[in-house]
Amino acid sequence: MLEAVDAVAEVYGPSRVGMHLAPRSDAHGMFDANPAETFGYVARELGRRKLAFLMARESEGPDWLGPTLKQQFGGIYIANEKFTLASADAAIARGDCDAVAFGRLAIANPDLFRRFASNAALNTPVPETFYSHGTEGYIDYPSLS
Repeated sequence: MLEAVDAVAEVYGPSRVGMHLAPRSDAHGMFDANPAETFGYVARELGRRKLAFLMARESEGPDWLGPTLKQQFGGIYIANEKFTLASADAAIARGDCDAVAFGRLAIANPDLFRRFASNAALNTPVPETFYSHGTEGYIDYPSLS
């Protein structure tokens, strides 16, 4: 991974390269016996390379590595997974992250930021339709009127 990052950064410059990690190692058959050590090393190495950002798919909880990874990376840190508008605002205010990305909510709510701004109800994501080959689950969620 670091070799790939170095190769891409050599072509585009590190300020135009970011990395998305999944420290929880809970998808696609991944597993790590010591994610704090493994991903801490990765965060420090990516920070040493001065990448544009580090993003992690990992929800808040007692074993959340996000704030530690942000510190170890030393640059822009984007959290992502199971955040609400309120929990995202709180995490940013605490300094646990610099921004929050809303993957599933963005898929299910094509007007997500308008909904956030008006405190409107959110559509519920239907993960069974993610990564399909058709339009179901991507362009069939209703927008606000």
